[in-house]
Amino acid sequence: MQLRLCFENKAGVSIDDEHVFQHYAENYLSGFQLEWAGSVSIGHRDRKTRSMQPLWQYMIRDASLACRDYLCEYLQRNPMCGYFVHVYEKERGVNESKIY
Repeated sequence: MQLRLCFENKAGVSIDDEHVFQHYAENYLSGFQLEWAGSVSIGHRDRKTRSMQPLWQYMIRDASLACRDYLCEYLQRNPMCGYFVHVYEKERGVNESKIY
């Protein structure tokens, strides 16, 4: 499966430089095999804020069920300071669905 992580900034937080954000996110998620995927816009129903700013995103390709479960548990236990993290799962041949 493929996991897509989207990072929505909380009020008062904005890292506009992608290299600075990459450093921050890759340190936060250092135990996972991440692939930088730039920025993306997501629909209002999935967002926690009203901002229309694009979200930074990472991919975890070929993730196992154990990786998915551990990622969600890790995010629950260790919220990322300044950001809401949205996780989407995509199985081959199936539409993407939000899991966190």
